Amino acid sequence: MARSPQLLAIALSAALLAPVASFADGVAEPAPPPVSAAPPPAPRENSPGPCVGDAPVGQVVAVSGAATSGGRSLACDDGLACEEVVTGPGASLSLLSGDVLVRVGPDSRVTIAGSEGAPDLFVHKGSVRSTDARKAGAAPVRLTTRDLAASASGADAELATGAGPSRLCAYEGSAVVEAGASSRTVGAGQCLAAQGGGVASFAAAGEPSLGQGAPGFCAFEVALDDSLAPGDVAAPPVAIFPGGDPASDIQRDPCDEPGAGCNGGGGIEFDDPDPTPGGGGGGGEGPGDIFDDPNPSPGGGGKGGGGKGED
Repeated sequence: MARSPQLLAIALSAALLAPVASFADGVAEPAPPPVSAAPPPAPRENSPGPCVGDAPVGQVVAVSGAATSGGRSLACDDGLACEEVVTGPGASLSLLSGDVLVRVGPDSRVTIAGSEGAPDLFVHKGSVRSTDARKAGAAPVRLTTRDLAASASGADAELATGAGPSRLCAYEGSAVVEAGASSRTVGAGQCLAAQGGGVASFAAAGEPSLGQGAPGFCAFEVALDDSLAPGDVAAPPVAIFPGGDPASDIQRDPCDEPGAGCNGGGGIEFDDPDPTPGGGGGGGEGPGDIFDDPNPSPGGGGKGGGGKGED
């Protein structure tokens, strides 16, 4: 017997609404796969600053031991642009960037970028000390490692890094240090160590490992040529009495007194500069006299030692 279309539609709807046999038989529905947690963010790793042009960043003012850049040995007065400096064990190098003195310690590798007066120093390994003679607020000096980035102006700071944490210490002024997601100010006499994108420790600063006076400072010589007049070079002072002050028992010549009339005026006689030993009269001449009396006394009648007086 044929079924009406209405009965077929009802039967199809009932079949669709009936539960699936497998679930109706007590089989558990498979659980969805667990949702894995989001991976932690990778630690931020800094990199050297970009090179902007080829203008010099600094000039070498001291070098001791083996210091190279790009395969060339560095020497006094060499200019440094955006390049990498490497020092050997026991070696050191100092450069002047405007009013900023930078010292690179032994066994170090440092990439120099930035500009003159505002160097950007990335320390791959070793140590760097930056002493800024300017006031705070000038273009900052940047000291960076893979773990932290510091910027400061008018400060004296040292940055060191190696197999362990990177460590920045401030000795004068202050520096703003970014380590991972945190940022803080390191004041004078403080140190901050960071590793793996986070702050490892915060402590008091001791003595810097790189002193103020680096060995191997350049010697500057002034070349004098023939075009210089004698007055261009200051003469050393002439010592009138090389042995000290004159003795008190030295008899002064009467002509040394102001107004003595020894210049021939006033009718005052000149003294005999070399009187005859044993001579008697004031105007006499004797055979022992070396110098004649320049102004014999008129009418002098005395006899000198072995001489005859003249009128």
